[in-house]
Amino acid sequence: FLQRSKIRAKTSKCGGSPPGGIMKPTTSDRIDITLSIRDFNPPSSPSRMVVCIVYENDTDREENWRCIGMSIPCPIQSSIFFNEAFPYDFVFERTQLIKVNICPYRHVNKHQYDQAQALATAVFKVDELIGSFGLQLRKALLEECPISTIVQLGLPKQPSFSSLGSLLIDATLPQKKQPIVLQFEGKALERKELIWDETAVFFRVYRVEQGSDDDVNVLLYESEGIKNHSHPVWREFSLEVQDVADDRNRLLCIEVLYRDVDGSEGYIGKALTTYAKMKYGAGKDNTYKVVNESKKAAKKSYDNSGFIELTKFTDVSFYSFLDYIVSGTQLHYEIAVDFSEERGTELDNAERNRDETLLQMGIRGLGCVLRDYTPNRLFPAFGFGARLPPLGDESHEFNMNFTCDPTCRGLDGVVEAFKKANSLVAPLDFPRCASIINSLVRHAEESGKIGLHYHVGAILTRGGPIDDYKESLSALCSAALHPISIIFVGVGVGDFSSFAKLVRKAREAQKETRVCVEFIELHKIIDLTQSLPANRARIAELGLTNVPSQMVSFMHRNAVSAKPPIQVCRSPLFHSSFLIPDRPTQFAFDDETALIENVLERGRNGSMSGQATARVQSPYTPHKGGRRGSEGQFLNVNPDALREQLGMLSARLPERSRSVLNTSREQFLIRHAMRKREREEREKSERMVDV
Repeated sequence: FLQRSKIRAKTSKCGGSPPGGIMKPTTSDRIDITLSIRDFNPPSSPSRMVVCIVYENDTDREENWRCIGMSIPCPIQSSIFFNEAFPYDFVFERTQLIKVNICPYRHVNKHQYDQAQALATAVFKVDELIGSFGLQLRKALLEECPISTIVQLGLPKQPSFSSLGSLLIDATLPQKKQPIVLQFEGKALERKELIWDETAVFFRVYRVEQGSDDDVNVLLYESEGIKNHSHPVWREFSLEVQDVADDRNRLLCIEVLYRDVDGSEGYIGKALTTYAKMKYGAGKDNTYKVVNESKKAAKKSYDNSGFIELTKFTDVSFYSFLDYIVSGTQLHYEIAVDFSEERGTELDNAERNRDETLLQMGIRGLGCVLRDYTPNRLFPAFGFGARLPPLGDESHEFNMNFTCDPTCRGLDGVVEAFKKANSLVAPLDFPRCASIINSLVRHAEESGKIGLHYHVGAILTRGGPIDDYKESLSALCSAALHPISIIFVGVGVGDFSSFAKLVRKAREAQKETRVCVEFIELHKIIDLTQSLPANRARIAELGLTNVPSQMVSFMHRNAVSAKPPIQVCRSPLFHSSFLIPDRPTQFAFDDETALIENVLERGRNGSMSGQATARVQSPYTPHKGGRRGSEGQFLNVNPDALREQLGMLSARLPERSRSVLNTSREQFLIRHAMRKREREEREKSERMVDV
C-alpha cells in the first residue's frame, strides 16, 4: 500500500556502464517546474512574441542538450509568466542541468529552434533548485551561459556584462496518494433463511454527498462475499484519504447486503461512521449496529440486524526523499581519510600521485552532489591510521586540518587539508576503523533534533587488513540506528577484501534494522577515456545511489513525517534549514519596561529613530555536547530595520538564524507600546472634555 518511487534501470547517461560492472538502477522523484521572467530587457527581436524552450543535460558536453518542452508564445514585456508546468524526473545522485532559452517565436517545431538564436539564456543545476528554500530559485538571464561554468567550477561565474533580466524558477511536488488500510468483520448478521442459508454476505462503503433534495451516495469499495453470517471476516482494503476525508464532517455509509446463489441481492442494514471516528482504531468506539430502516419503522421492538466492527485502521503516509529535503532536512557531508599503508607495500612517486589524484577525485565526486544540500559549504574532515607530529603518536582519529575545529571551507579546503596532513604524518602499517566510525556516528547523533539533519560519511582507504575487525563491525551495526550513511571508498589497486567483507557482514547484520553502508572501488569506476566531470559523475552515481532510500528508511523507522516548510524565502542563497537553527534565537531584553517607555517617549516626541544595540558574543564560543558549525558562532546584530523601531535590544543570534531576525516578541512589544500610548492619549482627551 505504499507508493513507491519509480525505478529507472536505464544505463548512465554520463558515459555508459562502469568498467567491470553494471550500473545500478536509480530512483527518481517527479517535480513540476514553472518559469517566469522579471525585468526582461532583451535586445532587438524579429518577433513581438517569445517562447520558452527547456533543455536537460547530465554531462559536461554542450552537444548533449535534449529538448524537453516548449511554452506557448507570450508577448514581449517586462514581466512574463509561462503557464506551462514542465515535468522533470529528479535523480539525487546525478548532476542534472537545465537550460532555459528565451527565443523569438517562429511557426516551427520545438526541435527546429536554433540555440544560437536565443535572446537570453540561463543554466542551473537541479540540485540548486532542490536545495533552495521553498523550491524557488532566481537566475540571471544572459546572452550566453556555457556549461563549463556550472559543472567544473560548481558555481556560475559572475558575468562581466549586465544581465537581460531575471528568471524565476519554481518547482512543485505532485500530490501523493495517502491510503488508509481498513478491515471489517461482522457479528450475528441477519440471515435470509434460518436453515439452509446459502447466501454470501458482503458490504459496500459509500461517501455521502449532500444534494439539494436528497443525499447522494458515491461508491468507494465493495467487499467480497463470505458464506458466514455469524462471524464473517472480510479482507483488508485501502481507500484514499482524499476520498474519505475531503470534508471534516464527511459521513461514510457502510451497507451490509447478502447475495443469493442466483446473483440476486438483499438488504440487511447499514451503519454510519466518519474518518475521524475510525482513527480511534479497533474497539468499542468502532463497533456499529447494522440497522434496517424499514424494519425499525415497522417494529418498535426492533433494535438491529447484527453488528459490523472495525478491526484494523492504518493511516499510511509515505514520504519520499524529496519530501524530506524540501521540508527542511539538511544533508551533511563528512570525510575521513585512511593514511595507513600495508606493510611491505612500496609505492613510487608516480603511484603515490595516482592514488592522491584518485582520492581527491573521490572527495570531489561525492561532494559535487552533496555540497548543494549543505548551505554553508563547511565539511568536517578527519584522518586516521597515522603517526602525528611532533612525537609520532599513533592516532586513529584526528582533525585533518590540525585545528580544534575539523570543518573545512568547501571541497577545496578539504583537499588542501589532506595535502597538508599527507606531508606531515607518517603512515601506520594497518588501519583501525572503529574509532572513526564511532566518531562519525556520534556527530550524527548529536547534530540536533531528529529529522532535521542527515549525515553522509565517506571513508577513503588504500586497503589492507583491518586490525580491529570485530570492533569496526559492531560500530557499523550501531550506525544503522542513527541518521547517517557510511560509504567506504577504495582508492588505488590495494587489497580491499577485508573492507568488502566488513561491508558485506554489516549489511547482513543491518537487515533487521536498516542498511546504511556501501563500498565502492574507484579503479573499477574511473574510465580514462572520459572527462574529469564525467568520472566524478560516475563516482557520485555509484556511491550515492542508495542514500535516498537509506535516509527515507531511517525517517520511517523513527516516525518522522515530512512537514511543510516553515516560511517561504525567495532568496536562492538560503536553504530551508537556515530557518531551523540548531538552537533557537535567544533575545535578552535588558529592561522591557524601559524599552516600552523609550518607544512611547520617542512616539510622543514624533520620532521613532534610535540605535539598536546588540551584545557581541565571541565568534568562536566553546562547543557544547560535541556540536559543530553554526551552533557556537554568533553574529553582531545591528539591523537597519530595527533601528527605526526598537532601542536597547540585546540579541544572541545563531548565524543560521539571520533570515528569521524579526520575531513575534518584537512585534508584541511594539504593538503593546502603541496600544498603551493610544489608551493614554484617549484618556487624556476624555479628561480634557470633562474639564
